[in-house]
Amino acid sequence: MSQNNQSDDIIRASEIGEYVHCERAWWLGRVQGVENANRAVMEAGTLHHQEHGRRVWHATMMQYAAIALFVIALGALILLVLRMLSLV
Repeated sequence: MSQNNQSDDIIRASEIGEYVHCERAWWLGRVQGVENANRAVMEAGTLHHQEHGRRVWHATMMQYAAIALFVIALGALILLVLRMLSLV
């Protein structure tokens, strides 16, 4: 187990990106446990990604709601047309 309490058995995509960007920075952080000097920037980026994820989820739910409402409206229109045709 490394010094930053992450399992050595799990390799995250961010670790691969960090390693590809700078092998030494990866080694210092993951093996030696040296804190990244840009921690505040990284945490701000993490918060930004979380907020973006919430916005994407919200937009997806709104799309589902719009589709559901469209289907309901289409069904109501079909019923209305069928009622009008049966009265004529």
